[in-house]
Amino acid sequence: MVVSFVRCFVMRLLLLFAAVPLWAADDANQILKRLVEAQNRNWEQARQYAYTEELTNYGFDKKGQPVQNYAAVWDVIFVEGLEYKKLISQDGKPLDAKSQAKEEKKMQQTAEERRKQRRGGGVFHPTAARGGAADFLALFDNRLLGEEEIRGRKAWVVESTPQAGHVPANQREKEVMCWRHKYWIDEAENFTLKTEDTVIGDHIFMKPGSVVTDEFEKINDDAWLRVRSSNYFHFQFAKVIKPTGRSDYQDSKFRKFDVQSTITMDPAK
Repeated sequence: MVVSFVRCFVMRLLLLFAAVPLWAADDANQILKRLVEAQNRNWEQARQYAYTEELTNYGFDKKGQPVQNYAAVWDVIFVEGLEYKKLISQDGKPLDAKSQAKEEKKMQQTAEERRKQRRGGGVFHPTAARGGAADFLALFDNRLLGEEEIRGRKAWVVESTPQAGHVPANQREKEVMCWRHKYWIDEAENFTLKTEDTVIGDHIFMKPGSVVTDEFEKINDDAWLRVRSSNYFHFQFAKVIKPTGRSDYQDSKFRKFDVQSTITMDPAK
């Protein structure tokens, strides 16, 4: 009887250990390190794709219901080797001839500015720094929450919060540490399937409570690209007015760039 009890107890322990998910033995920082490597590998493929970006913008009425107030479509191409958004329609209507000419002039000016900056050794910086996986390893406390399934793919769920004792070394770090991040990272390819970034600091133009959600898919079995984004935002002006709105983006019609989607302007003689 004692032998039977011991045998039963051992079997239950074996079943218990067998049921422990593999992620319990993994570490959030290790997953983020693999994500950094995956992002680096993906960079060259991703920057070869032009696409169409559609925006639908909403305000909110007194009852808190979304009310569409603007829509636009851009052709996202490459000018002087860098991504450029060329407006092609607003509120469901193609641009008229005057607006098209204005867009062409703007694109030529952008090309010239980029040439000058490249000659001067300058670099381009994003206007809002959310940071990347490398920043999370240096500036954030990272916690593995578990596993979830996103569009049929298994994903690690990692949450990153700014290190409480870290003093930002510069303005960029100060902006990066205004965010709390939640990542769904594909277990097979170590790339993000979804990100949810929430503003928790007060050093950027988006105020606490603003949320940016991005979704990614592998296009043509080649590159991981953003396909959807939803931005729920609070802005503040003069410390009084705090408009709230939502912007939804849909990216589609991905194509490898060619002579028609990559534009290099001839320098002025």
